[in-house]
Amino acid sequence: MPKKGCLIVFEGIEGSGKTTASRNLQKYLTTKGYRAIWTREPTSSKIGTLIEEILRGETIVAEEAIPLLFAADRADHTKRIIVPAIKKGYIVISDRYVHSSIAYQKSGMAKVFKREWLEKINEYAITPDLVIFLDIAPEEGLNRIGKWQRIHDDKFFEDIETQKRIRAAYHEILNLNKPLTGLLEKDILSSSSFSKVKAIRVVDRVTVVAVNASFNQDDVQNTINEIVQRFLKSKGIKKQAGNNDSSLTLF
Repeated sequence: MPKKGCLIVFEGIEGSGKTTASRNLQKYLTTKGYRAIWTREPTSSKIGTLIEEILRGETIVAEEAIPLLFAADRADHTKRIIVPAIKKGYIVISDRYVHSSIAYQKSGMAKVFKREWLEKINEYAITPDLVIFLDIAPEEGLNRIGKWQRIHDDKFFEDIETQKRIRAAYHEILNLNKPLTGLLEKDILSSSSFSKVKAIRVVDRVTVVAVNASFNQDDVQNTINEIVQRFLKSKGIKKQAGNNDSSLTLF
């Protein structure tokens, strides 16, 4: 029986382009007849707003509190927004989810948190169907941030050594330290997208695709759009043309 909806998560270090790519994917899928919504973490809920204040240095809390706040925001996000949308047949596209917490809080903070504990406090998160990891060198990512002159992004993690550690953590968590597997490419890669994909994995039942984000934005976006369409087809997720459900309140 075809699955109704699914969760697609975008991950990456600062400046990888995941916010732009994830938003563009939602627009693209909508034009193709899918019901898709875009969301993000931290959310714009009261918990998420507090997290952003902390990351911008406007509110000071103990570092031990930060992973717990992220987990609380995610639990609320999952129960109120993600799961109801999937049940209604939506493709939910999230800019960051649980892998961000593990990578950033395991390797990006002054205090090192154990992966086992981070996974435990995030036990109310659900398993994504697809994770798209936009891989880019930290030097290039931080250089992009300067050019884009981002106003609202946090500065908590934005130094080169921190980003190197976070990228390495992502590679470990998503098992990306090996080349293409040769197992899943035929289902979700075409000849045109093959050269732009660094790795494909199934990690804890999650399909992970690492896309080379160093290519120009249009090439990266076209690759993502194609991969996702082929993935949805391989999973039997059908188009459900129609207006977005007005009862879905994101934040």
